[in-house]
Amino acid sequence: MPSTSTNNEEDTNAASLAPATSLQKANEAKYGQWNGKILSQFNRFMRVSVVALNQWAMDFDGNLQRVIESVKEAHKQGSTIRVGVELELSGYSCLDHFFEKDTETHCWESIIELLRFSKDLNMIIVTGMPVRFRAAIYNCMVVCAKGKLVLIHPKNAMCDDDVYRESRYFKSWKHGTKLQMFNVKQHGIDQDDVPFGHGIVETLDGVKVAIEICEEMWAATSPSVLWALNGVDIICNGSASHHVLGKSAKRICQLVQDLSTKLGGIYLYSNLRGFDGDRIYFDGMSAIVQNGKIYKQIAQFDLEDVAVESALLDLNKSATYRTKIASLGELSSRAELLPTITANIEVIQSHDNNLDAPFNQTFYNERQEIFQAPPAYLWHYLRRSNAAGYFLPLSGGADSGATAAIIYLMCEKVCQHVATYKEKGIPLDPSLYLHGKPIEETDPKKLCTRLFYTCYMKSKNSSKETEQRAKAIAESIGANFTIQSIDATVESLKETFGKAHEVNLTHEHPDYRARLALENIQARARMVLAYMNAQLLPVTNNLEGSLLVLGSSNVDESLVGYLTKYDCSSADINPIGSINKIDLKQFLQDFADRGFAAFQDVVVAKPSAELRPSLGLSPQSDEEEIGITYAQLHEIGLLRKPGYYGLFSTFFQLISKWKNMIPTDISEIVINFYTRYMRSRHKATVSTPALVSNVYCVDDQRTDHRPFVYPTMAHQFQRLRDIAKTMSEK
Repeated sequence: MPSTSTNNEEDTNAASLAPATSLQKANEAKYGQWNGKILSQFNRFMRVSVVALNQWAMDFDGNLQRVIESVKEAHKQGSTIRVGVELELSGYSCLDHFFEKDTETHCWESIIELLRFSKDLNMIIVTGMPVRFRAAIYNCMVVCAKGKLVLIHPKNAMCDDDVYRESRYFKSWKHGTKLQMFNVKQHGIDQDDVPFGHGIVETLDGVKVAIEICEEMWAATSPSVLWALNGVDIICNGSASHHVLGKSAKRICQLVQDLSTKLGGIYLYSNLRGFDGDRIYFDGMSAIVQNGKIYKQIAQFDLEDVAVESALLDLNKSATYRTKIASLGELSSRAELLPTITANIEVIQSHDNNLDAPFNQTFYNERQEIFQAPPAYLWHYLRRSNAAGYFLPLSGGADSGATAAIIYLMCEKVCQHVATYKEKGIPLDPSLYLHGKPIEETDPKKLCTRLFYTCYMKSKNSSKETEQRAKAIAESIGANFTIQSIDATVESLKETFGKAHEVNLTHEHPDYRARLALENIQARARMVLAYMNAQLLPVTNNLEGSLLVLGSSNVDESLVGYLTKYDCSSADINPIGSINKIDLKQFLQDFADRGFAAFQDVVVAKPSAELRPSLGLSPQSDEEEIGITYAQLHEIGLLRKPGYYGLFSTFFQLISKWKNMIPTDISEIVINFYTRYMRSRHKATVSTPALVSNVYCVDDQRTDHRPFVYPTMAHQFQRLRDIAKTMSEK
């Protein structure tokens, strides 16, 4: 059982009389007793490992297998510490399964197997799992060494922002650096108890290790400050930080590197990778940092289920670095003395003249990240759903065109990985298998032909231009393409209703509700036809499983409800559901510039739903119908969330932004926005699950908890009109 103590004068003196470590004994045998002791003080080198794991919520066997595989690889690379990701044994996105006793039980079963596997390895292993302590469940990192548990560290800062709801399942640790012995024999562990709480693990050869979990790093009072002031050599962070455009560079540069620059020491950051069962994507990007410099980093957006990076570092560099920061030393001299848990393991290694060097990392910008994250997410979603491929209603417009481009990029990413493995002559990673069979294609167009089916669902209101654009898009990327008419279905529905109620429905009907109903019939007919295709195309093409239906409504249109409830935006997954129209247009332009000229026509085309006859008028225009441009929607959307500006606050923010417009015009745009938003908010309750790629996603289930039935806001609207009128008259 590990012992605990408090660092004080007596402990320090006792430590100097402690038995020599294996490395010190080896030095004494080679160089003599005095020289051996001196060498041991300077010869403080250690190889450390971080991982990126593509775990899956509730996949206990698979999760454990990937954890063990990463431990094997870290050990093979010579590391004496391996840091895992947050909740890696259960998977992060278990959601309400965390309430179930079964989840805890299976995690303890996994820990038993992990301890049994690692008992003969000279490694510290840090893993993640939920743990019930007294009457509460905690999100914990567990420190293991040589088949024994050393420390269970509960998270003290819950993440409840945006997509996260950790406080629904876990309690935060509120007892500071107090430790309490926790009985683990009850869970089948071959030891009596283990310290539970926040403390420092110290090895027999004097290396100090402490834990920080994901959100704790982002918190205003990060535990890493206290660890550094107590001379901790290695801070281990297990994370499940999801991808949002532009977040990755901030995570590494502004948090991990900045913390390490300010505090010194080695920071090991391991992040989850891939799709673990929910609508968020984890981009990995685990890193090894010392004294503010990156020594190793796991590639962002790669597909492999298990990735490990290791670095041989000099621990004395951290001591020297910290000594030069006078304020750090002063704060350390008055810092709280923390409990220390002794781990029965030695981790210092001899210097083999192969110390790793730092490097300057470059990061993707937001435009480049759209080329990476959605395609990677869709691949993992596909292979874990056991579907045959994807089906997309292809309209010839920007949104469905962008979705088609993302599928091609998915195929391109997979083929690039397959080609790399083939060039190296090594077996494919399990992440490159579909239906238990390895992917053989290295040509993205051929893989696209195998996995991607599209259909232009025309009506008598459809234009020849959109049909030609849809066909050109499909052909340019190798997608399967058909043209199917919805006119017979629409006429049948009109006739059925007309006969029952003795009414003739036309687009010239004086009531706008009747005209809108005729448009919605077309949209909903396309949804029914889409699912029919998704189920039957695998039958006619001799494919396994069914096709997943892709939605293609962007976040701006979802925000104001410019889509039909239960139309072809009602799909299995929507990869662009939190991306705005402006970014999508830029993405399409970037994609077209890569040699896909067919997409250029989509970029310049005027967005149109094409749901009504022209009747001699100009073609139907999305922006004219909404009454707000997409650029304006983007600005208002960001003010609403994450800015959390209300009606009045939005107006006053826009006054300073839109200086070329008078206040009354701005007020009408804001009122129009909120009128549409409130009238259509109910659509968010059934919106297709959208990959979270942006900060103002309207997903009612995860990121945007607001009412779906609103009052008229007549009072607010009138007050805003009065204020705007007064401002305009000045």
